[in-house]
Amino acid sequence: MKDKFILGFKKFVYYYFNVFNYRGKKAVDSVIEITKKEERTFENSKYTVGIIKEKWHLHYNYVKACEDLKLSYVIIDFFSKDWLQNLKSKSIDFLIARPSVQYTPWKDMFDNRLKLLNDSYDIPVFPNYNELWIWESKLRTLDWLKVNDLPHPSSYIFYDNNELLDFASTCKYPIVYKASSGSGASGVKILKNSSELKSVTKKVFNSGIRSYRKHKLDKEHGFVILQDYLNDVKEWRIIRIGDYYFGFEKLKEGQFHSGSKNFGYGMPPIECLNLVKDITDKYKIYYADIDVFVTTDNQLLVNEVQPYFGQKGDRELLQINNESGRLYYDTNNHEWVFEKGKFCKNNLCNLRISEMIKTEFKGK
Repeated sequence: MKDKFILGFKKFVYYYFNVFNYRGKKAVDSVIEITKKEERTFENSKYTVGIIKEKWHLHYNYVKACEDLKLSYVIIDFFSKDWLQNLKSKSIDFLIARPSVQYTPWKDMFDNRLKLLNDSYDIPVFPNYNELWIWESKLRTLDWLKVNDLPHPSSYIFYDNNELLDFASTCKYPIVYKASSGSGASGVKILKNSSELKSVTKKVFNSGIRSYRKHKLDKEHGFVILQDYLNDVKEWRIIRIGDYYFGFEKLKEGQFHSGSKNFGYGMPPIECLNLVKDITDKYKIYYADIDVFVTTDNQLLVNEVQPYFGQKGDRELLQINNESGRLYYDTNNHEWVFEKGKFCKNNLCNLRISEMIKTEFKGK
């Protein structure tokens, strides 16, 4: 009860008071001792990593990982007017990007500049552009899933208000409204009837709508995303980092799995692991999680694809029989193998960088 009250109060303050910049300053202040050094050279480092600066300094885990691994690094500030000149002036072997998604203009800037680097500049970027492009955009993710004919919950995107109003009169309720951006169920509403859907529709196509975490000017308008409500599904988060996999069950709290902070551990379902391996192999998505719904009739449906996700501290993301570790697929024996150990240091960034180097410089 106390936690629900605190969350409710937090939502009220975030939504009705302009605390966005305060939250950003607080985030930066908490890690500034880590991020204030924007370049470091280690004598025996074979590579120099370019780390793209995140607005609220969420790139700090990559800095910590480079320090741990004794890898030389340089911070590149995409927010600077001289970002390209600064990038060209540095001797960098590959770039790591953790885009700023808290404010739509920031995400758009990252998307634009990463697209240009991907197409016109000869430097590897991790995660790859396609992974980052669909991140924090349910609009893009949903169309990507549809175009590639991947299994996912029945979903609908409306850009025409009249078409949506017709749909509202005939669809099955409850139905789920999803904002395009927003984590932890912050942009999700379960609508019980046509009146509730029409109310959301009216707001979206007029003044716009935003979740409590977003900047006060950062409203979504002109489109509505709806998804069929699935009752009693299980949700597994399967994470791939290079050749390794982690997974846990996102346990439901109230109406939502996302943002519950309740986790179930154990060996993930083999079918979920195989699905994620097949998708990530085919589309070369090697640094991401895929959230998979398991329905009561054992259908597997992709709910989210995201290169970055919430992870408190260095929480180990796979535990089997109370032992932490990671999985890899043994291609010789065609089976999943569990390797004991702790592999999630610095929000998986140590492992990410090690796997990026292995991928980029294999055989060189």
